[in-house]
Amino acid sequence: MKPLLAWLAPRFIKFLIGSIGSTVRPVIVEGEDVYKDLLANRRSVIFSFWHNRIFYAAHFIYSRLFRKGYPLMALISQSKDGMLIARVVELWGGKVARGSTSKGGKEAMLQMARAIRKEGYSVVTTPDGPRGPKYQFQQGTIALAQMTGIEIIPVTFSAEKYWQLRSWDSFIIPKPFSKIYVSFLPPIRVDRDLTLENFENIRKQTESTMLEQSIRIDSMWNAK
Repeated sequence: MKPLLAWLAPRFIKFLIGSIGSTVRPVIVEGEDVYKDLLANRRSVIFSFWHNRIFYAAHFIYSRLFRKGYPLMALISQSKDGMLIARVVELWGGKVARGSTSKGGKEAMLQMARAIRKEGYSVVTTPDGPRGPKYQFQQGTIALAQMTGIEIIPVTFSAEKYWQLRSWDSFIIPKPFSKIYVSFLPPIRVDRDLTLENFENIRKQTESTMLEQSIRIDSMWNAK
Protein backbone atom coordinates (compact mmCIF):
# COMPACT_ATOMS: atom_id res chain seq x y z
CA MET A 1 0.00 0.00 0.00
CA LYS A 2 1.30 3.43 -0.94
CA PRO A 3 2.27 5.65 2.02
CA LEU A 4 -0.41 8.28 1.37
CA LEU A 5 -3.14 5.65 1.06
CA ALA A 6 -1.85 3.86 4.16
CA TRP A 7 -2.21 7.16 6.05
CA LEU A 8 -5.62 8.12 4.61
CA ALA A 9 -7.46 4.78 4.61
CA PRO A 10 -7.59 4.10 8.39
CA ARG A 11 -8.55 7.72 9.07
CA PHE A 12 -11.41 7.46 6.60
CA ILE A 13 -12.59 4.19 8.15
CA LYS A 14 -12.40 5.74 11.64
CA PHE A 15 -14.40 8.74 10.39
CA LEU A 16 -17.01 6.48 8.74
CA ILE A 17 -17.46 4.29 11.82
CA GLY A 18 -17.69 7.33 14.08
CA SER A 19 -20.07 9.21 11.79
CA ILE A 20 -22.53 6.36 11.40
CA GLY A 21 -22.07 5.16 14.98
CA SER A 22 -22.98 8.56 16.38
CA THR A 23 -26.33 8.66 14.54
CA VAL A 24 -27.73 5.19 15.24
CA ARG A 25 -30.00 4.39 18.19
CA PRO A 26 -28.65 1.43 20.18
CA VAL A 27 -30.83 -0.53 22.58
CA ILE A 28 -29.42 -3.34 24.74
CA VAL A 29 -32.06 -6.05 24.30
CA GLU A 30 -30.11 -8.81 26.07
CA GLY A 31 -27.62 -8.69 28.89
CA GLU A 32 -27.95 -5.17 30.22
CA ASP A 33 -27.03 -6.60 33.63
CA VAL A 34 -23.86 -8.08 32.09
CA TYR A 35 -22.97 -4.71 30.55
CA LYS A 36 -23.59 -2.81 33.81
CA ASP A 37 -21.50 -5.33 35.77
CA LEU A 38 -18.60 -4.84 33.34
CA LEU A 39 -18.78 -1.07 33.75
CA ALA A 40 -18.99 -1.31 37.51
CA ASN A 41 -16.19 -3.82 38.08
CA ARG A 42 -13.83 -3.22 35.11
CA ARG A 43 -12.66 -6.84 35.24
CA SER A 44 -10.68 -8.42 32.44
CA VAL A 45 -12.77 -10.39 29.93
CA ILE A 46 -12.63 -11.46 26.29
CA PHE A 47 -15.24 -9.68 24.15
CA SER A 48 -16.03 -11.96 21.23
CA PHE A 49 -18.14 -11.12 18.16
CA TRP A 50 -18.40 -12.43 14.61
CA HIS A 51 -16.24 -10.86 11.91
CA ASN A 52 -19.22 -9.48 9.97
CA ARG A 53 -20.39 -7.55 13.05
CA ILE A 54 -17.13 -5.63 13.53
CA PHE A 55 -18.42 -2.30 12.25
CA TYR A 56 -20.88 -1.44 15.00
CA ALA A 57 -19.77 -3.90 17.72
CA ALA A 58 -16.33 -2.24 17.70
CA HIS A 59 -17.90 1.24 17.86
CA PHE A 60 -20.16 0.26 20.78
CA ILE A 61 -17.33 -1.26 22.79
CA TYR A 62 -15.09 1.73 22.00
CA SER A 63 -17.67 4.40 22.87
CA ARG A 64 -19.43 2.67 25.78
CA LEU A 65 -16.49 0.91 27.46
CA PHE A 66 -13.06 2.04 26.24
CA ARG A 67 -13.86 5.77 26.42
CA LYS A 68 -15.06 5.24 29.98
CA GLY A 69 -11.68 3.91 31.05
CA TYR A 70 -12.00 0.22 30.19
CA PRO A 71 -8.53 -0.81 28.89
CA LEU A 72 -8.82 -2.88 25.70
CA MET A 73 -6.52 -4.78 23.38
CA ALA A 74 -7.74 -6.08 20.01
CA LEU A 75 -6.51 -9.30 18.39
CA ILE A 76 -6.10 -8.52 14.67
CA SER A 77 -4.60 -10.61 11.89
CA GLN A 78 -1.38 -9.74 10.05
CA SER A 79 -3.25 -9.47 6.72
CA LYS A 80 -3.51 -6.21 4.72
CA ASP A 81 -7.11 -5.76 5.85
CA GLY A 82 -5.97 -6.41 9.39
CA MET A 83 -3.39 -3.65 9.09
CA LEU A 84 -6.14 -1.12 8.34
CA ILE A 85 -8.25 -2.29 11.26
CA ALA A 86 -5.20 -2.23 13.55
CA ARG A 87 -4.48 1.38 12.59
CA VAL A 88 -8.09 2.36 13.34
CA VAL A 89 -7.83 0.79 16.80
CA GLU A 90 -4.54 2.62 17.40
CA LEU A 91 -6.08 5.91 16.27
CA TRP A 92 -8.77 5.33 18.88
CA GLY A 93 -5.99 4.90 21.44
CA GLY A 94 -6.33 1.15 21.90
CA LYS A 95 -3.64 -1.54 21.90
CA VAL A 96 -3.26 -4.22 19.24
CA ALA A 97 -1.90 -7.78 19.17
CA ARG A 98 -1.22 -8.88 15.58
CA GLY A 99 -1.73 -12.54 14.82
CA SER A 100 -4.14 -15.31 13.82
CA THR A 101 -4.32 -19.07 13.55
CA SER A 102 -2.37 -18.90 10.28
CA LYS A 103 0.35 -16.40 11.22
CA GLY A 104 1.76 -14.90 14.41
CA GLY A 105 -0.82 -16.51 16.67
CA LYS A 106 1.55 -17.72 19.40
CA GLU A 107 3.29 -14.35 19.75
CA ALA A 108 -0.05 -12.51 19.84
CA MET A 109 -1.37 -14.92 22.47
CA LEU A 110 1.60 -14.27 24.75
CA GLN A 111 1.29 -10.50 24.24
CA MET A 112 -2.38 -10.57 25.21
CA ALA A 113 -1.75 -12.81 28.22
CA ARG A 114 0.87 -10.34 29.52
CA ALA A 115 -1.49 -7.38 29.02
CA ILE A 116 -4.27 -9.21 30.86
CA ARG A 117 -2.16 -10.36 33.81
CA LYS A 118 0.10 -7.35 34.32
CA GLU A 119 -2.06 -4.41 33.17
CA GLY A 120 -5.64 -5.60 33.63
CA TYR A 121 -6.55 -5.37 29.96
CA SER A 122 -9.57 -6.92 28.32
CA VAL A 123 -9.33 -8.40 24.84
CA VAL A 124 -11.50 -8.14 21.72
CA THR A 125 -11.55 -11.09 19.29
CA THR A 126 -13.40 -12.11 16.12
CA PRO A 127 -13.24 -15.90 16.35
CA ASP A 128 -14.18 -16.63 12.72
CA GLY A 129 -11.64 -14.15 11.28
CA PRO A 130 -9.65 -13.21 9.37
CA ARG A 131 -10.77 -15.41 6.46
CA GLY A 132 -13.50 -17.63 7.83
CA PRO A 133 -15.37 -19.81 7.25
CA LYS A 134 -18.15 -17.50 8.42
CA TYR A 135 -19.48 -18.30 11.90
CA GLN A 136 -16.89 -21.01 12.51
CA PHE A 137 -15.40 -20.44 15.95
CA GLN A 138 -11.65 -21.06 15.81
CA GLN A 139 -9.55 -22.26 18.70
CA GLY A 140 -7.62 -19.12 19.65
CA THR A 141 -10.24 -17.43 21.82
CA ILE A 142 -10.86 -20.62 23.81
CA ALA A 143 -7.11 -21.14 24.23
CA LEU A 144 -6.66 -17.57 25.51
CA ALA A 145 -9.49 -17.99 28.02
CA GLN A 146 -7.96 -21.27 29.19
CA MET A 147 -4.48 -19.76 29.49
CA THR A 148 -5.50 -16.62 31.40
CA GLY A 149 -8.55 -17.78 33.35
CA ILE A 150 -10.70 -14.85 32.17
CA GLU A 151 -14.22 -15.27 30.79
CA ILE A 152 -15.59 -14.89 27.27
CA ILE A 153 -18.44 -12.40 26.74
CA PRO A 154 -20.28 -12.99 23.43
CA VAL A 155 -21.44 -9.70 21.87
CA THR A 156 -23.55 -9.06 18.80
CA PHE A 157 -25.65 -6.36 17.18
CA SER A 158 -28.44 -6.28 14.63
CA ALA A 159 -29.45 -3.21 12.62
CA GLU A 160 -32.97 -2.33 11.54
CA LYS A 161 -31.57 -0.98 8.25
CA TYR A 162 -28.14 -1.85 6.86
CA TRP A 163 -25.91 -2.48 3.88
CA GLN A 164 -24.46 -5.97 3.43
CA LEU A 165 -21.25 -6.41 1.47
CA ARG A 166 -20.57 -9.29 -0.91
CA SER A 167 -17.62 -10.45 1.15
CA TRP A 168 -16.85 -13.90 2.57
CA ASP A 169 -18.48 -12.91 5.87
CA SER A 170 -21.44 -10.86 4.46
CA PHE A 171 -20.12 -7.79 6.30
CA ILE A 172 -22.85 -5.61 7.85
CA ILE A 173 -22.78 -1.79 7.91
CA PRO A 174 -25.72 -0.12 9.67
CA LYS A 175 -27.40 2.72 7.81
CA PRO A 176 -27.32 6.14 9.50
CA PHE A 177 -30.10 6.84 12.00
CA SER A 178 -31.22 3.21 12.11
CA LYS A 179 -32.17 1.46 15.33
CA ILE A 180 -29.65 -1.08 16.66
CA TYR A 181 -30.27 -4.06 18.91
CA VAL A 182 -27.26 -5.03 21.06
CA SER A 183 -26.78 -8.29 22.96
CA PHE A 184 -24.34 -9.28 25.71
CA LEU A 185 -24.50 -12.92 26.81
CA PRO A 186 -23.50 -14.18 30.28
CA PRO A 187 -19.79 -14.95 30.71
CA ILE A 188 -18.42 -18.27 29.48
CA ARG A 189 -15.66 -19.73 31.65
CA VAL A 190 -13.09 -22.18 30.31
CA ASP A 191 -11.40 -24.48 32.83
CA ARG A 192 -7.60 -24.49 32.78
CA ASP A 193 -7.40 -28.31 32.89
CA LEU A 194 -9.23 -29.55 29.81
CA THR A 195 -8.77 -32.70 27.81
CA LEU A 196 -8.60 -32.25 24.04
CA GLU A 197 -12.12 -33.66 23.79
CA ASN A 198 -13.51 -31.21 26.36
CA PHE A 199 -11.68 -28.33 24.68
CA GLU A 200 -13.39 -29.19 21.39
CA ASN A 201 -16.76 -29.49 23.14
CA ILE A 202 -16.37 -26.01 24.65
CA ARG A 203 -15.38 -24.62 21.24
CA LYS A 204 -18.46 -26.14 19.59
CA GLN A 205 -20.76 -25.01 22.40
CA THR A 206 -19.44 -21.43 22.23
CA GLU A 207 -19.78 -21.41 18.44
CA SER A 208 -23.38 -22.62 18.73
CA THR A 209 -24.18 -20.10 21.49
CA MET A 210 -22.86 -17.16 19.46
CA LEU A 211 -24.60 -18.27 16.27
CA GLU A 212 -27.92 -18.67 18.10
CA GLN A 213 -27.38 -15.23 19.67
CA SER A 214 -27.04 -13.51 16.29
CA ILE A 215 -29.97 -15.42 14.75
CA ARG A 216 -32.16 -14.55 17.74
CA ILE A 217 -31.31 -10.83 17.68
CA ASP A 218 -31.73 -10.64 13.88
CA SER A 219 -35.15 -12.30 14.15
CA MET A 220 -36.42 -9.68 16.62
CA TRP A 221 -37.14 -7.30 13.73
CA ASN A 222 -39.68 -9.80 12.34
CA ALA A 223 -41.39 -10.06 15.71
CA LYS A 224 -42.17 -6.33 15.93
